[in-house]
Amino acid sequence: MDLDHKLERLERIYCTFEKKAAVYVSQAVCQPGCAECCTHVGEISVTTLEAYRIRLFLDGLSVFERQAITRKIQINREEKRRSVLLPCPFLGPNGLCSVYAVRPFSCRRLYSVERCEVRGPVVHKDLWRLAEQTTRSIQKLDDAGYSGHLTAVLALFEDSSFVEDYEQGHFRPERLAERLRVDDLMINRAMGK
Repeated sequence: MDLDHKLERLERIYCTFEKKAAVYVSQAVCQPGCAECCTHVGEISVTTLEAYRIRLFLDGLSVFERQAITRKIQINREEKRRSVLLPCPFLGPNGLCSVYAVRPFSCRRLYSVERCEVRGPVVHKDLWRLAEQTTRSIQKLDDAGYSGHLTAVLALFEDSSFVEDYEQGHFRPERLAERLRVDDLMINRAMGK
């Protein structure tokens, strides 16, 4: 399946989750600008398919905007390797997401039923189960890809040979062995089962 079709299927997976999650979302206290999950939760995971979608979005920004965000991504990746808890590189000063339209599923799945400042997000157990199933569906769809921290997966797309392999559906984890280890990336074929 080509990437355009995978991106369409990814959008359908998101929509299906949103429909099934609606009853839980209606109970959530989350609102624009709260940003606790974007700042203090610690791991913003993505698949390569989601990172590819974000890269397409970033390509549509002005050169200035793209350079500023690219620098934030690089700094975040370097700091993340030192296990530092960091805000998402896409979080704006107003607490809003600069890539909200193409945010990954790890951001779409968190809806807290309590204010997050004290204990972090409190997610309904049935919503959590639904989100875990959805995560596996996304990993299965992205079977020639990887999963891991947002900035580490985005960095894969800085390697032109990786981009070429990924766009052609080639799966060559042996070429990425060191990066998979250093950035603690997971192979989706192993996770999506």
